[in-house]
Amino acid sequence: MKKKTQSLSLAPVFRLWAWILLFWSIYRYFFVLPEWLDEFVIKPLVFVGPVVWYVVKKEKRRLSSLGLTTGNLFTSIYIGLGFGFIFALEGLAANAIKYGKLTITPIDAFNEYGLIMLMLLSLATAVSEEILSRGFIFTRIYEKTKNMPVASLLSTLMFVCLHVPILVTSLKLHGFALVLFFVTNLVLGFANSMLMYNTRSLVAPILVHLFWNMTVALYL
Repeated sequence: MKKKTQSLSLAPVFRLWAWILLFWSIYRYFFVLPEWLDEFVIKPLVFVGPVVWYVVKKEKRRLSSLGLTTGNLFTSIYIGLGFGFIFALEGLAANAIKYGKLTITPIDAFNEYGLIMLMLLSLATAVSEEILSRGFIFTRIYEKTKNMPVASLLSTLMFVCLHVPILVTSLKLHGFALVLFFVTNLVLGFANSMLMYNTRSLVAPILVHLFWNMTVALYL
């Protein structure tokens, strides 16, 4: 295992990410399907499927190398819930700054699906994006560079890029909302990279991502 980690090249990792981004961009541009289909079917196929294939077939490693492990489970849960709560408070503060007062502005999906289904959609999003961005991209960059800030920066920028297709095709944000979009995604990416580095598990990043998705859905 040590020998494989040392000889790991980042070029195939970046190529795989680029293909995922390209396919996701094309899909978002040409198709507008129900959100439940996007999050429960399409995104796992596009984001997670290629990663699992690459890890198992090309790297010949276990999925635990992606942080899919029960190690440090309860500690990761506590940390994830704690940081998730902090992110929820950050969302409330951003809401107050954006509207001048605290305003509840749930997205259309909340009215369409209800709170429980919206939480499941948010969880599905968090799982898919964290497996790709933190479990795969961050860990592989860190294994190669042994530099946590570099791995965090690169993986976070790549994480933000994954959101550009939806930004262009459906959100169409501008002004303060656009700035807030990029800032919050950068903060989320850096925070979850730190959690992944410290816990070696995706549990905490997924929980934080879930909290943040719900905050965005209900307040931003």
